[in-house]
Amino acid sequence: MKFLMITALMFAALAFAGENDKSHTPKSFEVSGKKAVFADFSEATYYINYDLNQKIASVKAEIILETTEAGFPVFDSVVAPTSVLFDGTSVTTIEARTPNGETTLRLVNKQTEAGSHTLTVIVPLSALIDFSDAGVKSAFWTSDLDERNFLERYMPANFEFDQVKMNFVVKFLGAKNKQVIYTNGNITELDSNTFKISYPSYYTSSSIFFHTVPQGATTEERFTLKSIDGRDIPAVVYFSKSSWMGSLANLKTKTTAVFHELESDYGPFPHPSITVLQAGAGGMEYCGATMTDFSALGHELFHSYFARGVMPANGNAGWVDEALASWRDDGYQTISTLSGSSAMSSHEYYTRTTDTAAYSFGKRFMGYLDSKLQSKGGLKPFMRYMVDKKVFSPFYVEEFIKEMSTFTGISVEADFKKYTFGSGNMFARDLKSNPAIHRKMTVKEMQNYL
Repeated sequence: MKFLMITALMFAALAFAGENDKSHTPKSFEVSGKKAVFADFSEATYYINYDLNQKIASVKAEIILETTEAGFPVFDSVVAPTSVLFDGTSVTTIEARTPNGETTLRLVNKQTEAGSHTLTVIVPLSALIDFSDAGVKSAFWTSDLDERNFLERYMPANFEFDQVKMNFVVKFLGAKNKQVIYTNGNITELDSNTFKISYPSYYTSSSIFFHTVPQGATTEERFTLKSIDGRDIPAVVYFSKSSWMGSLANLKTKTTAVFHELESDYGPFPHPSITVLQAGAGGMEYCGATMTDFSALGHELFHSYFARGVMPANGNAGWVDEALASWRDDGYQTISTLSGSSAMSSHEYYTRTTDTAAYSFGKRFMGYLDSKLQSKGGLKPFMRYMVDKKVFSPFYVEEFIKEMSTFTGISVEADFKKYTFGSGNMFARDLKSNPAIHRKMTVKEMQNYL
């Protein structure tokens, strides 16, 4: 019965994904006399070619999108495209800043009517890639501490509000050895050097975990975990032989313990698989996957429920899951009084990054809410409700507040306004508030963990 229930919830989330995207689409804006309009991507296929003889790589993105108003469609790619077709016509793109300078994006440099369109973009792939005689190491690892560090860092993508059915077609041209792919999608081997990876329709630009290495470059263990809903969930834990020599047994044991802890608190694991790479300092979450150091593993797997389960639609909602995860890390402590305030919920409109006050002040704020909601069993029953009813549903912080007030029957709007919308002794948004959990790694550091 539990398996049928979570399956029904997943299908319901998929059915409403399109309307949910539209309700969270950022508003259009003017830039240099052009009206920038955001689109709803319905499907994106990425043809990823690694040429091992030439030691170069590229991505060709074929995207089906819909705009609801006339203007210049928005997408993003940190790397400048080498070719762009819009509805079959060659066009250029414009890199622009949002009105208050909070982020950068790209516009299709063509006035377009509202409706369904196709966008084809080719970009070189050069970030986090390492060619050798053995093969290629490549990853699409992300970060929410700086702008433009989700999927758009590697290939054309949309903002985080948008849930997109994505497919990768990955080809290793001239490969002499077999390549291994670690990912949270469904892999089909088309031939010895070509793979198709299908990702669920609820994935966003922050959801995908992808890491490929030549066979033999990692040490791994594969096993299954029995969910409380009856599913056998495939899991893999691994690390790179060149960067880490940890204990697979310890990694498996901790992954298993955290999995059962989270299922006990928040219900069946929302994703069909688990992938854990032990590497780096701190960690980063993906849907059912993480690149993490051992100490942060629980924090990152928690995010499969909040962040990559119940999903923030923008930067001003991104602090919520980090505050909840940090509250969990600290043993779900309850506090009756709270001093100070923050602006975690009130950064500029197009903000795409997470306010690092979430890790400290946000954690305490969740402890304060737990105290306020004690007559309703505290904060955790509401958290389980959100997983049950809102899994794979992007949310604004205002929607989170409304859901909490409705579920508990206790108004919390004034508390969020006082403590997270900025007033009084505000906490600065800087890395001093951020512990080692999500320590920002440089590109060079991440390169070491390929």
